[in-house]
Amino acid sequence: MWSDILDQAGRLRDEEQPFVLATVVAYKSPQSAKPGSKAIIRADGTVTGWVGGGCVQPIVLREAKKVLASGKPKLLSISPEAAHEDWKGVESYRMTCEGGGSLEIYLEPVVPKPELLIVGRSPVAQIVSELGRLLDFKVCLADPQANQEQFTNVDLILTDLSLVRSHINEKSFVVVATMGNGDEEGLQAVVGSNPRYLGLVASKKKATSLFEYVRDKGATDEEIGRIKCPAGLELGGETLPEIALSVMAEITQVRREKSEPAARSVTLPVMQGDSAGQLQAFDPICGMVVDTENARYTSVVDSKTFYFCCIRCKETFDNPQISQIT
Repeated sequence: MWSDILDQAGRLRDEEQPFVLATVVAYKSPQSAKPGSKAIIRADGTVTGWVGGGCVQPIVLREAKKVLASGKPKLLSISPEAAHEDWKGVESYRMTCEGGGSLEIYLEPVVPKPELLIVGRSPVAQIVSELGRLLDFKVCLADPQANQEQFTNVDLILTDLSLVRSHINEKSFVVVATMGNGDEEGLQAVVGSNPRYLGLVASKKKATSLFEYVRDKGATDEEIGRIKCPAGLELGGETLPEIALSVMAEITQVRREKSEPAARSVTLPVMQGDSAGQLQAFDPICGMVVDTENARYTSVVDSKTFYFCCIRCKETFDNPQISQIT
């Protein structure tokens, strides 16, 4: 079973599909999942494998979504005791439902490398490609005269500039570094695309001339306005390696801006009661966080909907004479 999970993880990685590999690292009885139990959780919530059911599964699914958004691994601690509350990288949940026991599950995100597309074969383009490889990008270089012998460190070379646009999406990082060799054709190949970052290595005077060229070819002011020029952070660099460093520093800054806001957006406080406009609610009996969209057990009191993790919590809420769950 474990080898099947790892084989599937390898296939998903090769297909560049994002997923989370969940592994049980510790447990206390009674729990069906044991250390070494694994599961793959895809971006759509599909689960292959087993790391626990009952109250454990919705917690794992919810936290896996956060891990994919942030790109950072996390250790889940699900226990009757409030453990690891002051630890970084650990998310603690109280095990308050009928199953009992404790679990610690390591969530490891596996996401495709971001693509760095470099247009041009200038010395700066060569250095940027080397830095991109070191910084764990999938590097693609586009230039009609480029060859694999010159750029041994890139993953893909495009010698047909008409194919460049099909390789750009909203997650791409694009740098035009033609620097006097095919400037107009290089900029025309990418203007109007909408990548995560689009930079042009050129002086402001040169850029003004190039922008006028692509405007005459039909580019709008809005499309030209998306181009960062000169590309790179203002580090005071003068040499070609320093210019390349400033470009990759800016790309790294943009790349890492995604993690923190994404993590914050999925950890907003949840509220008990009326679920209008909210995706999560507290189980009023055990305190477990419940996804309202998929909740199986609900009760309505005075026009307010309450959500429960299991039928025992619902029955306790509906009939106060039933013993409280602790």
